Amino acid sequence: MNLTRYPQLVDLLAAEYVLGTLRGGARRRFQTYADQNTSVRGAVDEWQRRISPMAELAEPRMPPAAVWEAIERRLGIANAREATRPRTVVETPARPSRSLFDNLAFWRGWAIGVTALAAVAVVVAVRSLLPSATTQPAAPTVAQQPEAAVSHVAVLNNQDSHPVMLVAWDETHSTMTLHPLGKVDVPAGRALELWGIPASGHPVALGMLPDSASGKVPAGQQKPESYAALAVSIEAPGGSPNPNAPSGPVVFSGKLLPVS
Repeated sequence: MNLTRYPQLVDLLAAEYVLGTLRGGARRRFQTYADQNTSVRGAVDEWQRRISPMAELAEPRMPPAAVWEAIERRLGIANAREATRPRTVVETPARPSRSLFDNLAFWRGWAIGVTALAAVAVVVAVRSLLPSATTQPAAPTVAQQPEAAVSHVAVLNNQDSHPVMLVAWDETHSTMTLHPLGKVDVPAGRALELWGIPASGHPVALGMLPDSASGKVPAGQQKPESYAALAVSIEAPGGSPNPNAPSGPVVFSGKLLPVS
């Protein structure tokens, strides 16, 4: 599937990916897309840029003393200091100066410096991943695609809010194209039926889906503007006996959004 044909979907998935709400297999597949496509990776980078300033809203806090004590223990500074301390003191000698590597102030400064250097490295790395404005052409929009005239798109999620199916509605050719985004299990002897959910009123049966959840479904006289969302239910072969409501459980649903 060429995600660059659906820029709004790419933006939506990139936002969910950065926020951490895109999980499981869908997250891994989107990561693969981002690794292979600069336009998808650029959308991820853009959402990271939008969200990263939120960290500046948090008030700075000094770590408690226990943190530095733990660092001393991890580095063995506390043990070394205890081991070199004399057991019986007859005459208190002048305390020798601590070496650089036994200096807690040094380690504090070192930790702060490395943290700042890491932050700079992250910024440089992110900038290097952003597509160049002079060398990378803009991703084609849906309207520029000669083979389809998609006017509306819906990402259908399962009950765990994981995306499992993309529905691209081509109003010009009165067809809906299905793209699976996750695993779609259909119980034996059952079938999937697509429903249009209007802003008010009862659902409308739009057609039966292929068992693979991939392919085209004719839209007939139905118009995408009539529906605010799409849903999929599990029905007996042939669909629900009631054209105005599913008879089986609704397993997927999502908002139907205009492309432009």
